[in-house]
Parts: sequence; C-alpha cells; structure tokens
Amino acid sequence: MSDGQTERSSVRAPVYGNRFMAVTGHAAATLAAVDVHKRGGNIIDAAIAASASLAVVVGQATTIGGDCFVLYHEAATGKLHALNASGVAPAAATPDKFKDGMKVHGPMAACVPGLVRAWETLHKRFATKPRGELLADSIEVASGHPVSYILGSRLPEDSPDLAKDPGCAGVYLPGGKYLPLGATLHQPALAATLKRIAKGGAAEFYEGETARHIAKAHADAGGLMTTADLAAYTPLWVDAVSTEYRGHRVSVLPPNSCSALLLMQLDGLSAITSYELAADPVRRMAYQMSAMKAAFEHGQPLVCDPSLMPDATAKMIAPEMKARMQAAVRAMSAKGNVPGSGGTACVLIADNAGNMICIVQSIYNVFGSMFMDPATGILFNNRMQDFDHRPGHPGSVGPGRRPFHTLCPIMVHKDGRPRFALASPGGISQTLTGAQLMFELLDRGSDVSAAVEAPRWCNRKGGDFLIEPFFPESMPQQLAQYGHKARRGGDPYFFGSAKCIEWLGNGNLAGAGDHRREAFVAGV
Repeated sequence: MSDGQTERSSVRAPVYGNRFMAVTGHAAATLAAVDVHKRGGNIIDAAIAASASLAVVVGQATTIGGDCFVLYHEAATGKLHALNASGVAPAAATPDKFKDGMKVHGPMAACVPGLVRAWETLHKRFATKPRGELLADSIEVASGHPVSYILGSRLPEDSPDLAKDPGCAGVYLPGGKYLPLGATLHQPALAATLKRIAKGGAAEFYEGETARHIAKAHADAGGLMTTADLAAYTPLWVDAVSTEYRGHRVSVLPPNSCSALLLMQLDGLSAITSYELAADPVRRMAYQMSAMKAAFEHGQPLVCDPSLMPDATAKMIAPEMKARMQAAVRAMSAKGNVPGSGGTACVLIADNAGNMICIVQSIYNVFGSMFMDPATGILFNNRMQDFDHRPGHPGSVGPGRRPFHTLCPIMVHKDGRPRFALASPGGISQTLTGAQLMFELLDRGSDVSAAVEAPRWCNRKGGDFLIEPFFPESMPQQLAQYGHKARRGGDPYFFGSAKCIEWLGNGNLAGAGDHRREAFVAGV
C-alpha cells in the first residue's frame, strides 16, 4: 500500500480562526464557549461554560457526578498548569466492604465527584466572568434539549440496566420507554441543581443543600458517600510529565492518570524512524500495538494514588524504561493484552495569544454507575471499579484514595511554544489514540483534520484489537504474522472521538473534530 491515500477515509478541511477556537464533544458545549468568548470572557471562562454544558447534554459520558483532568498553557507566564480533579473513594470504602469485588453499577460504584470543584479551582485562579454567567447555557439546555445521535444510539442498548434505577428511568425512560433520537430530554432537577451551584458555587455542591441530597440518596440506596466525604474533597495541582518526540515536547498528567502510558509508547516508537512508520501501514500498526502492550505491561502497575507511589512518574519515563520500550517495539513484541473501555467527553479551547486548555471529563463507563439521585438529577460515575478489592496493593481501595484513571489530556510544545492540544474519549484507548494522532501530526505532518479522521485501531475488552474498515480486508491476517490478534470493522463509537487544535506560527488557529461521534468545532 502506498503511503497515505488508500488507507484514509474522506477528510474535511480544518476550521480556522484568528482569535478563538473551541472543539468539544457536542455543538451545545462549543457554542456555549463561543458565546462566552463573544461576551469578553477568556478561555477559562469559555472552558467552564463548555464543560458545564457537556455535563448536561452527553449524560452517557459526563455529568457533574463525575470528574476531570486539565492541562492549561498560560501564555502570559509560559507555564503549563496541570489539575488532577479525579474523584476519591469515600472514607468508609475499605477492602472489607468489597469482598466480592468492586462494583460496576449502583451507589457503591461511585467515587466522590471532582468536576464542580475543578470549575471552582479554575475560576478562582484564572476566570474573569461571574460563575452564574458561565453556567447560564448549561441551565438552559438542562431545561430541555434534543436527544442527539450518540445518546439516542446508546439508550436502546442500555435501557434494561437504566430501568433498574428509578432516577435514571425517570429521566431517560419516561413512561417506561427510552427517549428516541430527536425527542426532547427534560432534566428539571439537574437544572435546579445547576441554578443552586450558579448562586452558591462549589460550596453548594460539596457542603450545601445539594451535598445533603447526595448523601441521603447514597445512604438510602446502601452507598458509602457522606456529607463529610463531599466537604473534604479537593483537586490537586500537579506537575505535568513530558517526553520528547520528533523534536516536540509532549505533556500529560502524571499518575493516578494512566496518561504516562502514552509517553512510554512514544518513547518506544522513537526507536523507529518517521519514514519507516509511514512506509508500511501493517508494520506501523504492529509497532504501535507492540508499544501499547509493552506500556500497559510495564506501566499499568505503577498507576495508582500518587501518594502511595510517588516515584511512579520517574519510573515510567526513566532511561531504562525507554530502553525497554524501544526493545519491545523493535522486536514487535506481541506479549500481553490491553483490556478496557469507557465513556468520556473533551473540551479544547485556544486563543490567538497562545493560551490553550484541554479538559477531559467523564463518568467512566457509558452512563457511569447507572445510579441517579432523583432530587438533584445527578448521575454518578463508576470509577470505584478501578480499585483493587484486595488489601495490600498500591491500587487497593481505601479511604480518600484516587483510583487508576483513564483520562488523558495532551499538550504539545515546540521550542517552548504551544503547538497542539488534543484529546479523545475511549478509556485506556485514549493513550493509544494519542499515539496514533502523534504519528499523523508529527511523523506524517498531517493537518489537524487529516490527523483526527485518519483510520485507527483500538483495544477491545477481551484484549485483542479492532481496526477500522478503511484498512484492507487482509490487514488482520497480515498483523497475525507479527503475533497481534485483530479483526476489522465495528461501531465507529469504539474508535473514540479525537479533537485537536493547532496554534499556528502566525498566531492563527486550526481546529478539527472527529467524524466518529458528535465533535463540533468553531473558530472566530
């Protein structure tokens, strides 16, 4: 196969702007960001507005019952800020409460949410507009908005499980039937909660009426989360972790995020020249799959609450780890597998001054814990499942601990200046999608649209791989020669929804949103 053309899907042109660019997982969120920008808000104001709107319109992926990770390049100081707003286990979450394993659904599956406290943390330090103004769009769409394509496509499959929870059933299955595509989804309880947060800030969510409702809902359903757990929650400002790839600095969040697995993959792939990676798509995919398997094998045991393994980051990007990764890639090692799945949403915003922010937020699996508090309209995450129920391990469940986490915002710098912000949903696949985007952007030199729409592969729950049908029918058999098990086809949903913004050398901006889901990009 020649380099480039026959392995690509159709590619739309990038969207350009000379002042402001926003790419999110839904049009309502992108338009909320643009609206704030036009009213004089900065990119933090716009990001909070977009994040709040996403938490309303794509409830299958993110809600205020979930959490987030943030990377923000501040142009005035040149500093890259990193915020870990992942949730923590309730104080009563000890191994003896989970003798039969961690829960996937119900109140026992939920960590203390971090998203609303993240908004407050960003707002206090960087924002310019009142929070009531920033939440106005989310309150409006919570009062009623159309069921869009992805939400509508997930409801038939997940309605039997949603029906088991009165809160979820009341919102998504009114009258006992799931809402069809294009129907109006009304969330009055969530709208009222957002109004209280707009007035009282994060203190309302974590210490006020909302907190009391949340604690009561969990107690009544046999959960562990209390008002004390909510009041004690705080995000962490951390140092981003980086590696060099093709003359660029690629930065992500350190553990408990698994993002450093992306850096490990890039370190391994740096053993292969850009020409070699681009010349043969079969060998490129085999190299990439080997890099992902090796990163998961060597890196996954290091991803846990940062207080329990403070040297994890250093180990993941150490020279000896890089050498191990490069050896695995050169050998096209087929050892191991990479299971996992998840549901997530992303916000990318930049301006012509060089400010860039990337927020990745989630409730983890589709519809998270499938446990909703009817009084507040909050659907909770199911991040507790990524703890180990057995005591004595770094990843063991314990009071106040943060679990292994899949969210992976990415920032790329060149010569100290920002160049790309990018992210994609997809659980652990976020890191391997990032590696594929890095190939397109930095090895192949693709523009942002070509990069996000280029054919991809992903991991599956069973540990094997799925490749898009844009690749030849013979690809699985060719990959099998290198020991990698893959099949061709599958729902486009499985391959994520990549988003990317490029800050061009002249200060202008280029942005792109993936065709695979509902990404929406706007530049002004």
